[in-house]
Amino acid sequence: MNKAHSELQQPRQAPCQIDRVQLLPSNRAQRTRRVLAGLLLCGAVHASGQPLAAAETRAYSPIPAVDCVINPYRVVDIASPVAGVIENVYVERSQQVAAGEVLAQLEASVERANVELARYRAGIRSEIGLGEVNISFDRQRKKRIDVLLEEQNISLDNADQIEREVQLSKWKLKQARELADIRQLELRRAEEQLRQKSIPAPFDGFVLDTFKYRGEYVEDQAILRLAQLDPLVIEAIVPMENFGEIQPGMQAEILAEVLLKDRLQGEVIAVDRIGDTASNTFGVKLRMPNPDNRIPAGLKCVVKFLAMTEAPPAAETSAQVPDEEPANRIIRTAQPSAQPSSFALISTAGAAALPDADISAPTAAPADALAEVSPVEIVDDTAVGQQTSAQAETAAAASSAEPPLAVLTEQIPSSYMLLVEQSSREDGTPDTIQRLRDAGIDDFMLFGSGTHAGYISLGVYGKHANAVARQQALDRLGFTPSIVERFD
Repeated sequence: MNKAHSELQQPRQAPCQIDRVQLLPSNRAQRTRRVLAGLLLCGAVHASGQPLAAAETRAYSPIPAVDCVINPYRVVDIASPVAGVIENVYVERSQQVAAGEVLAQLEASVERANVELARYRAGIRSEIGLGEVNISFDRQRKKRIDVLLEEQNISLDNADQIEREVQLSKWKLKQARELADIRQLELRRAEEQLRQKSIPAPFDGFVLDTFKYRGEYVEDQAILRLAQLDPLVIEAIVPMENFGEIQPGMQAEILAEVLLKDRLQGEVIAVDRIGDTASNTFGVKLRMPNPDNRIPAGLKCVVKFLAMTEAPPAAETSAQVPDEEPANRIIRTAQPSAQPSSFALISTAGAAALPDADISAPTAAPADALAEVSPVEIVDDTAVGQQTSAQAETAAAASSAEPPLAVLTEQIPSSYMLLVEQSSREDGTPDTIQRLRDAGIDDFMLFGSGTHAGYISLGVYGKHANAVARQQALDRLGFTPSIVERFD
């Protein structure tokens, strides 16, 4: 892992200072990355350069800081829907344009003439007036014929002929009105054909480049390239070991290489479901607002994901793990099996700053120190009173060796697995599996046999903090997974 990124995980003291002597790597890229990582680690610098108060300090997630690139939200090659000769290009490179603004115009003299002709034809009403006059005369004539027919002063053949003329007049008037409607549609078609000769901007953005100019013929070639800079998209590459810890909606702090005084914040909008085998990484896409287009695209950056601040109350689920671990706590492995349970007395005070290699070798604790431990998932010393502390002191005194600094345990877990019990509906449908799929979670495995038969695995993690973070995320979705310690 990059040294600058690893430094982000270590505690720092305010105010932040950057030693010039430490900024002397041989190449410029390393110096830039070290400055970015150092300032992001500080996390307490306003645009004015003043340190933030302690209440404004942001809580970072255990995920390491990673490299990223700031890209436009979208880049589009603008082309014409029809072939023609360019009459004019109204924009230049780097010019800002608004949605709907005309960027280029094709030669359209024929289309303009067609619109004028269609508009004149659509205004013709003489045929409708002629039809109305004919039908009015034929109806008056039919009334007189009906009177003569009642007096038997006219033949039936003459009466039928008059009826026929009335019906013909009705249909001729209807035909004239339909032709008027058709001419209106032809006018709309001519106007649309003329509108196709104008190339508008599909969104607000900036012109990146122009490919065609006045007098050139275009058919299926792009005329210019347009980029949208509000919002911006952040493309980050994350190690596969952190897969599953990043969820859409998470917030992240972003530091660009030329905007060292600005604290930018983005939101995760997409996480790749397929990783890259060669680099053992996967991609994460973030969105960052840029309403005034002040932040340019095409910058290198460093992104540090923030911790999820929303957490459900501890009373909602028995598997809830407190955010801050007490100095001493007793953990019972939550393996659903008949095998003897393993207990561990863990002292976390001052152990966070120690690397894994500095953890002392396991020392067996006396059996009486663990005899009165309740069979619960996690029990604090504050929950069991002073008795747990007395038992810890007894266990330390009984050991001839000096008590380890970080851990007193029977066995050190090699990994942590999240398990949730499968529940079924009355009709036999697996309710838990369906709920997981409805929540968009498909990376799980159902144990059909063995010690975990009937349970669903939601992932295996090498670090306890990663398992707790995943457990809390699942709690917010309505699931109550248990953390099971695994031993080699």
